[in-house]
Amino acid sequence: MEELCVKPDENTVKKVTCAFHELSEEDKQKLVLRRYMSKWKYIHFNGERVRVKRYTSAYT
Repeated sequence: MEELCVKPDENTVKKVTCAFHELSEEDKQKLVLRRYMSKWKYIHFNGERVRVKRYTSAYT
């Protein structure tokens, strides 16, 4: 995906990190989370787009 300059979506990142967790490769799991999971996410609240911080303790 990096060769095509395409950033994976949130679901793909979660699936890949889950696979690394099952393989007991925690260092690769953290690398993927740090590289592709952003610190912020956007939600719609009262008809507006709002930026909120992700729960970061699971990703660090």
